[in-house]
Amino acid sequence: MTSTGRTARWGLFGGTFNPPHVAHLAIAEAMGQALDLERVVWMPAATSPFKQGNADAVAPEHRLAMVKLAIAGNPRFVVSDLEIRRAGVSYTIDTVEAMRAAHPEPALVLLMGGDSLAGFERWHRWHDLLRHVTLGVYRRPGDGLSADLRELPEDLRAAVTVVDAPDMDLSSTQLRKRVSEGHTIRYMIPEALRKYLDEHGLYKNRAQA
Repeated sequence: MTSTGRTARWGLFGGTFNPPHVAHLAIAEAMGQALDLERVVWMPAATSPFKQGNADAVAPEHRLAMVKLAIAGNPRFVVSDLEIRRAGVSYTIDTVEAMRAAHPEPALVLLMGGDSLAGFERWHRWHDLLRHVTLGVYRRPGDGLSADLRELPEDLRAAVTVVDAPDMDLSSTQLRKRVSEGHTIRYMIPEALRKYLDEHGLYKNRAQA
């Protein structure tokens, strides 16, 4: 419960964050405000079930450290190492059940893009997942979200709240490519994070473990 007596709402913001960047930050902030979230919990995945074998993914410990640097100074943002400590493939249902066991009071909102919602019925135990969370979905350019909503099963559609988050055409893939080719990424990620990449030589070699 919050100080006003209402149930606290926490957003769960998962991803590889390889690396995190200003679009992630802008989206998380907009979702936090629009959905009245007390916390936005950033959850770097050890290994995403949809990104297994990704040769460009740096070690989980680096990605966790990068998220901590990226979110520093925002009192709404916190980071969880739950999936990294668990290791292996990160299934969202396992994460949510662990979060619910550790934190039974807050209402949990799973944050995702419209492209992820389109494939939600392929997620491991997605019916069970909807017993624990609602879905906060942000639009992405060309994701066809309005049409997709009409085609969703009723129980899934009822769990969705759509938010118009900032439209920023930036991806981790683009950033990795720029770094590997020697181009600047200043202002695309927080400055402390850019220095971390330089200090550790991340993404300069496209195949890093």
